[in-house]
Amino acid sequence: MKLAKFRAKYMTRLQELKQSLLSQYPERRERIEYICDLLMNKLANLRTHTLADYIHTLHLATKEFSEFKELIPSAKEVEELLKGTEGE
Repeated sequence: MKLAKFRAKYMTRLQELKQSLLSQYPERRERIEYICDLLMNKLANLRTHTLADYIHTLHLATKEFSEFKELIPSAKEVEELLKGTEGE
């Protein structure tokens, strides 16, 4: 999988998850929007050398909302991205 495809896939998933979280936790709207904006920025600027930072940020987000676990890429996806082509 090329990095551009990965970013698009996970940005879409993040938007879907954001809507779900906002409907589940309307009283936590500000925090949800902050975390989602942070993750969206990390995805927009994602490069193979920043992939570990993105995954670490997701790990921290799961401590607040366990639903963010669904955005952690599989080991196979990470391996494919680290193999090389960033496909910009």
